[in-house]
Amino acid sequence: MASLAPAPINPLAPDLADLVEHKNTVVASQSVAQVYEFFQKQPHEFMAVTDGGRILGMVSRGQVGFLLGARFGLAVFGRQPIQENMLPQYLSIRRGTPLLTVFEVALSRKGDQFYDDVALVDDAGIYLGMIPVQTLVRLQSQMISDQVRLADSQRRELQEKNQQLFRSIHELRQSRGRYEILFENSALGVVLIDRHGEIETYNQRLENLLGLDGGPTSTKPGNLTDLIQPSEQARFTNLLHRLETLPAEAAPNNAEFTLSLPGRGPRLFKFFVNWIQETGQICALLDDITEQRVMERRMQQKEKGALLESLVGGIAHEINNKLSPIIGYADLLKDQVHRLNNLGDLENYCLIIRDSALESAKIIRQLLQLSRPHKVEMTRCDLKQLLQEAVDLLRFRLRNADAQVNLSVPTFECFLMADATQIKQVIMNLILNAADALDDRPNRQLNLRIMPSGKHYHLLVSDTGHGIKPEHVARIFDPFFTTKAPDRGSGLGLSVCYSAVKQHNGEISVESVYGEGTTFKVTLPYGEMASTAPTPTPRPAITANGILKSSRVLIVDDEEFVTSLIQEALKVKLGCQIDKAGNGREAIERISENKYDMIISDVRMPTLDGFGLLHWIRASQPALLPNFMFITGDPGSAELNQKLETSEVTVLRKPFDIETLVHVCQQKIMASAPVAAATNPLHATQKLPDYPTSRSLTSLAPPV
Repeated sequence: MASLAPAPINPLAPDLADLVEHKNTVVASQSVAQVYEFFQKQPHEFMAVTDGGRILGMVSRGQVGFLLGARFGLAVFGRQPIQENMLPQYLSIRRGTPLLTVFEVALSRKGDQFYDDVALVDDAGIYLGMIPVQTLVRLQSQMISDQVRLADSQRRELQEKNQQLFRSIHELRQSRGRYEILFENSALGVVLIDRHGEIETYNQRLENLLGLDGGPTSTKPGNLTDLIQPSEQARFTNLLHRLETLPAEAAPNNAEFTLSLPGRGPRLFKFFVNWIQETGQICALLDDITEQRVMERRMQQKEKGALLESLVGGIAHEINNKLSPIIGYADLLKDQVHRLNNLGDLENYCLIIRDSALESAKIIRQLLQLSRPHKVEMTRCDLKQLLQEAVDLLRFRLRNADAQVNLSVPTFECFLMADATQIKQVIMNLILNAADALDDRPNRQLNLRIMPSGKHYHLLVSDTGHGIKPEHVARIFDPFFTTKAPDRGSGLGLSVCYSAVKQHNGEISVESVYGEGTTFKVTLPYGEMASTAPTPTPRPAITANGILKSSRVLIVDDEEFVTSLIQEALKVKLGCQIDKAGNGREAIERISENKYDMIISDVRMPTLDGFGLLHWIRASQPALLPNFMFITGDPGSAELNQKLETSEVTVLRKPFDIETLVHVCQQKIMASAPVAAATNPLHATQKLPDYPTSRSLTSLAPPV
């Protein structure tokens, strides 16, 4: 913490208490989650953390949002006292501090701390309120402009009132001293230019921003217009003209321009401009906001990602609910048709319906993998299949780009030990970059190739697009570096690809000829081949014995089609007695009145959801836990999905096939009747495959 000692009040400076925007505080013992809720109810970005009226530190909206927005952020930080999560540094000033000293300390901070608000305290250290740094910048800018006008006024007064020469000279020296302090110590670049953009004077900060060394042999910039990118120079010239011709209250006072700086490349600057009528000059304050805009785009992308996750999760839940009865009734209909004779076409129709629904479910799973972060899981996967799935997902984008896709892959499977979702994301990023590069090209070719080499596979993504400039090739994998327009890319895609490939002990490289095309090569190591194929466990025949017929099952789901499907399947296949409930509240009433051998519950339901029902069963009917099973289309968010995976109960993902559903139910019901199972010939000789309670059953094929 930086703290300033009290000093005599400058009579020319306003009372610092008049600059206070708000006096809101949070108590040091409040939790991070409580502070986050408080931020949602008021518009301020910073608040003081106090204890007994004394300030201990400062927190910001962005900092609290970052803590809770991280993975497991709410669980890790939500209950911690805010005192443990304050900003590492903050600035507090005492009420009697001179304004110029405030400017010097507050506006000379570096990096992100420059934008932090300033806390005001009295001589006893009692918190008085928060002063926004924007208020100090605006006040400083206004004081610079006022001092310029004052200096000019004093010069005219010197000519008109010779008899007051001594006093006028003394006042002029004081005014110039204040002006120089503000001018040279400004946190912004300050420049005075004429109506044509010719630079007349500027401060040290501007030299630093423009990359000038300031030495005696240094080349001084002549015209500010020459530093602005050619496409924006006309807009800058127009701005200068309007400042001169329009009244002060109607003239524009800020704009953004991109400057091309030697050795630094293009940088985005915010201009605060004022017309000085007395001198015919323009005072411009310049602030480099390049990094600020990058951070804003990252936040926007994060918000879009959260919206996409919520949207895709909701769509997946609804569609999977609709696919479940299609697949289930197709299975039941196929079984019925199979018992009849000479109806082979009808059985084939059932298979077509079922296969189409399964393909739809597969697409939904791929969308879910792309819309939310997932736990990295190294599994044995086929690179050729991942490439084909990526092309299928991007088929619409490639068709819009009018790209001819040429696919060259081995005839055999290309196995990797990898996180399939990460590798697929790498492939998709490279294909999307290639599609963007093909815009406005006469020959739009996209070549995708897998080449085995030694103990590695080489994946080559080649395009006939615009290519990459030689000076950009070395930076192409740097975070935030992009040659695309701001609305076309953030500069993160290739850096993410680089990181993912490195995590898999692979390599990624690029070769490009500017104007002709680009080739990205991803090299990944072979996956170890399994020594022997696993021996399938025989699946017992599904028979309706006395134990199953006497069993009673409760189905809890707000989708009538789903409950009816499960009811029909278990009645036909196992002969169970079935009860239904539309939500967790109804289920609790039925469980309180009846004895059930198994509970099958959806997750997302009105009134009381599946987690609420599970919580009640744990507290009131713990004997039912082994025979409790979740069915879900999708929980709706990464947090709920994680909660589902750690619930320690069996999870069957919609859409599921009838064989899997019946098999799991039969296993659980029979496991709860060990005496009967031991005396039953079928179950005494055939062991059912084991399903751990923490496992999610996502396979749509019957377990073997």
